[in-house]
Amino acid sequence: MRILFWICLSLIIPGLLIRIPFGGAGILLTDILLPLLAFFWVGKKIIYQEKFPPNRFILPGFVFVWIAFLSWLLGAWDLDLKAKVISISYIIRIISVLILAWSAGEMVGDLTKNKTSQLFNRFFHPLFILTGCVLFLGFLQFYFLPDIGTFSTEGGWDPHAGRFLGTWMDPNYLGGFLAFMIPLLLSFFYQKKSPKVKIIIGIYLLIILYALFLTFSRSAYLALAMGLFLFFILHDKKMIIIGVLLITIGILSSERATKRVGALLGTMKSVILLDTDEVDATASLRIENWQRSFQLFEKYPVLGIGYNTYRFRAAEEGVVDESFFSAGGADSTLLTILVTTGILGFLSFLYFCTKIGLTSLIVYLEHRKENLIYLGFASGFLAVFVHAFFVNSLLFPLIFMPVMVVSGVLEHQLRTEKTDEVK
Repeated sequence: MRILFWICLSLIIPGLLIRIPFGGAGILLTDILLPLLAFFWVGKKIIYQEKFPPNRFILPGFVFVWIAFLSWLLGAWDLDLKAKVISISYIIRIISVLILAWSAGEMVGDLTKNKTSQLFNRFFHPLFILTGCVLFLGFLQFYFLPDIGTFSTEGGWDPHAGRFLGTWMDPNYLGGFLAFMIPLLLSFFYQKKSPKVKIIIGIYLLIILYALFLTFSRSAYLALAMGLFLFFILHDKKMIIIGVLLITIGILSSERATKRVGALLGTMKSVILLDTDEVDATASLRIENWQRSFQLFEKYPVLGIGYNTYRFRAAEEGVVDESFFSAGGADSTLLTILVTTGILGFLSFLYFCTKIGLTSLIVYLEHRKENLIYLGFASGFLAVFVHAFFVNSLLFPLIFMPVMVVSGVLEHQLRTEKTDEVK
């Protein structure tokens, strides 16, 4: 099963290139392999009467799944068979990812002495290599195929000309993933004692930062800024000033980045202060999508329109065209959850996210200040959570899967350390 586990994680490399279009949505290899792994792991536990490992986020996660399933029952009952199959498949997907994360500790294996070093060698080092493969293909795309317009019409993606998107076919999603990975890598940069290893990690960090910069994704910029702020305010405050200077220089060095950040500031000013019309076309469409999506929530406030029925229900209301790949949700994970599962699902999802991110931060603050990986994960998760305000990143399997797996692996490390303390 460990081989299957790593095969599942390695699917971040081909991204959306291996995708079977179906009903406006698409079937990824993860949708086939993840349920298979979950079935084998749970089946093994039941057949051999093995104990399921304790975990902080599994119960909140399955509470959300139960509410999502209830909302689906109420919201999808009158849809045609194809729509029902598509919508229920996303519930199977989230269950499979939860079980994958639950099993992640066992896939890493038992940790003994030098747990942090073992964890890096067994899990994070391979994960960073997989990320490096994603980056390599991304740089090939950026420099040799900067305009994917030829393929975007057939695949249902936006062309995103001149932006770093690689095999993920969307710079916003890829930027959100990189914003999650950077604080994780940064935690090992601070912890490693060897100057040679620090130099290697430092160079890798610069490459990832450059790749994220080339996505020209404002949501990714903001997500990374929030994640790094949390990391540095708790660990190395002087880096905040240095980081601001580097970010400013980087943005000013690129005319495109300057325009996009300027448009973002103008849009924020328009939305928050209501005193300017500086809303660019992309942000205007997103705001309009948010407004019309929120109107759906107002009609179905308790359990929403039905989990993952947004493509069909929102199409009935004229909010989206269900034939588009991006029509699966509102331009925000949190708004999508609110609209499709109502206030009950929204609150349970927030609690689930709190158990993942906030508790790791508490572990770092109270017990594990010498182990920066907990802070790295909490900062990375904050980045993804901020990103989820603007993109469906926490419902996107290529982001949600590695985030949950890292959380499961850290659960395993914490449980191992507690067991050693008792001994």
